[in-house]
Amino acid sequence: MNNNRPITTIQVVIVIVSTIIGIGILSIPRNMSETGGSGAPLVSASGIPLAFLGCWFTAAVCRKFPNETLFIFSRRLLGTGLADMFSVLISLFFAFSAGITMRQFGEVCITVVFKKTPIEAVILLMLILAALSIRRNTIKFTYVHVFYLPFILVSVIGIVLVSLKSVDALNLLPITGNHLTFSSFSKGMLTSAALYQGTFVLTLMVPIMKNPHQVLKAGAAALLIIGFVYVMIIIITVGMFGAQETKLLTYPTLETARSISIGGGLLERFDALFIIVWVVSIFTTIFTNYYVATYSVQQVMRIKDHRLLSSFSLPLIFSFSLIPRDIYQVHTIASITGVIGLILLTFYPLLLWLMALIRHKGEPAHE
Repeated sequence: MNNNRPITTIQVVIVIVSTIIGIGILSIPRNMSETGGSGAPLVSASGIPLAFLGCWFTAAVCRKFPNETLFIFSRRLLGTGLADMFSVLISLFFAFSAGITMRQFGEVCITVVFKKTPIEAVILLMLILAALSIRRNTIKFTYVHVFYLPFILVSVIGIVLVSLKSVDALNLLPITGNHLTFSSFSKGMLTSAALYQGTFVLTLMVPIMKNPHQVLKAGAAALLIIGFVYVMIIIITVGMFGAQETKLLTYPTLETARSISIGGGLLERFDALFIIVWVVSIFTTIFTNYYVATYSVQQVMRIKDHRLLSSFSLPLIFSFSLIPRDIYQVHTIASITGVIGLILLTFYPLLLWLMALIRHKGEPAHE
């Protein structure tokens, strides 16, 4: 263990969990019900092994170069030109993903909370907050996630536990779903796996980890925690409303929070608590996407400080958020973006890992 490095394995797990739990938590029960019916929890869980594949390739190649980020050592494996081209692609992907996430955030806010506020104002305020927050180094970036995650996890798990008493087990049968085809199962698995692409943040964490050879354990632990949270949310939502009704709800997780109470109605309005927690989780997701987008451009341009780049990136991300015409196009573009990200962030680490093996570069892998 290197005591000169400040970030522990647990803190890396926290960063990944805090990054991934975000916008998808509102709609994942509906998406999984559309493809799996009552088998929605099974379909959602099937996406975890697929997501782990990209995480494994990322962790495997990063462990070979424990003192550098992926954006640096990729130049020795692929050549400067090709490596920088992939870095720009990754930057554009995370910038676009941040923009679409911002748009989804804005759509929910003007529908549920700020009904008379222009969506552009809602998006811009959150974006400015994120832009100011990313003007820090990777260590402080980690501490921000460490601070916020307990609020997210404790609240979400609390809502899940309170909701369990309202679940009707018959709504979850059969657990393999009615008329579940290979095509719909595959579509659901891809949709589920696309939610976990935030594991790519590992590439920034390895050079500052006390024990970088535990990066795979950190990624696997984070995926299991997030998978458990998502599957439990789907179980309580489908268990309360049934698969057919869940398909009709725009934000089924929010409806679940609205439906629960404690003490015979003494404590109600859990949806208000959920919205607060959800805003925090959206911030941490955008925070990471924005940070990775800016950091990768910084590496391509070979400059020391990314603070100026964070300001220049803001109009671009804001423009991306305004591309969809309506909420339906937002959902379509978000789904396509998720699948593209799943392919890019799985294929690129795989390519680097193969090149490291073929060219005998990096340290031998060991725990």
